[in-house]
Amino acid sequence: MDESREVVVVGGGPAGSATAIFLRQRGHDVVLLDEARFPRDKICGEGISPEAWRLLAAMGADASVRALEPNPLRGMTIVSPDGTAFSGDYRGNALPGFALRRESLDHALLKTARACGVEVREGVRVTGLLLDDGHVAGVQGENRDGVRGVRARLVVGADGRRSVVARRLGLLQEHSSLRKFAVRGYWDGVEGLEQRGEMHVTRGGYCGIAPLSPSAANITFVLDQRDMKDAAGRLEEFYRGLLVERWPRLAERLTHATLTGVPRAVGPLALEAKRVSVPGALLVGDSAGFFDPFTGEGVTLALRSAELAAEVADLALRTLRPGPLDAYDRARRAATRHKFRLNHLIQRVVASPALANALAARLTRRGDLADQLVGIAGDFVPARTALGLSFLWRLLKP
Repeated sequence: MDESREVVVVGGGPAGSATAIFLRQRGHDVVLLDEARFPRDKICGEGISPEAWRLLAAMGADASVRALEPNPLRGMTIVSPDGTAFSGDYRGNALPGFALRRESLDHALLKTARACGVEVREGVRVTGLLLDDGHVAGVQGENRDGVRGVRARLVVGADGRRSVVARRLGLLQEHSSLRKFAVRGYWDGVEGLEQRGEMHVTRGGYCGIAPLSPSAANITFVLDQRDMKDAAGRLEEFYRGLLVERWPRLAERLTHATLTGVPRAVGPLALEAKRVSVPGALLVGDSAGFFDPFTGEGVTLALRSAELAAEVADLALRTLRPGPLDAYDRARRAATRHKFRLNHLIQRVVASPALANALAARLTRRGDLADQLVGIAGDFVPARTALGLSFLWRLLKP
């Protein structure tokens, strides 16, 4: 027999834990389901923007994350295809960003959810949705004890890029033209690390470095799908070889470093969601779509989307018959449209080595504009400030 709950959250990553916490803080009955058992690995660039601290504090998770001693990130360094480098700092923000293994971060957030009264069930795989007159009314899940339905007034899909919730609703699909893959490796003994994230651009891709300590780093590169054809069955050899081939300056810094563990790949990265709500369900995190990891907004966007989703869901759940949830679509669109537009522009720059080189050369001479762009990536400077004629004029004028 199906059980009945008020809210079911599917997925225990940052988006799912945050949504569950924000709704529990508002007094709602929440059960969170995840197929994995935590801690578990998650492929990610692992550089997290300063704005995340505000959201972690609102969740009551900031102390737990600080206890993990994340490595501070005080800005970003971008290296163009010809080797021109410029750096920007997170100026005007009280706290730096940070780098931290997702295995540790996600586990800490899930424990925070459990501590605040969310019922967390690990090892439960959601296989489908329960529907009443076309409205989402719960989920079907299975574990080692068998199959069971959980009926709910609200279902939150936070189950990532392969979201069962989003795909059963026909809302999530791969991007029609962006077909990029990421390959991640962990290294110890990396030379030249600073308290800055790094992004090294080359023709057809880029490589990000998130320093996890003064000598250890997550090094992840992103390539077009067509460039991944030689990776099948030999991912570690492919990963090592491509670092030397496409990022030789970076490879020199790994001469005495050790690759710890086996590299992992994920893709295609870009996903599009037709909408992020339907009657009875909301999508948060990667379940609601994902564009590109260049600006590193993934975790912060997941937490911010959870905050917005909880505000809309709380109002809806306080009525006897929750109506449409499209206020969340509007709120999320308003909060992200400028950043997403900037992401598209950055993709065009990255795709053109000549343009990337020219822009990098200009920004080496305009530290104020470099700081502004890095502040936008850090989610505490509004993205619209880089989309107007004023910014373009300052960038181009002698």
